Amino acid sequence: MMFKKNRVRIFGTIILLIGVFLLSYLDKEGIDFVSGILVGLGIGLILTGRILKSNKN
Repeated sequence: MMFKKNRVRIFGTIILLIGVFLLSYLDKEGIDFVSGILVGLGIGLILTGRILKSNKN
């Protein structure tokens, strides 16, 4: 279970880095919106460590 969370956090870090790269180096208006979404998604994945909410009975 721990390996899955680490894999999701690594994926979130990669998404965050791509978003920051797009925000820093490309100056197009549509790219700013997409990079903001990528940065937010990356931060969310890093903090939570999971993609879907699991139901525990």
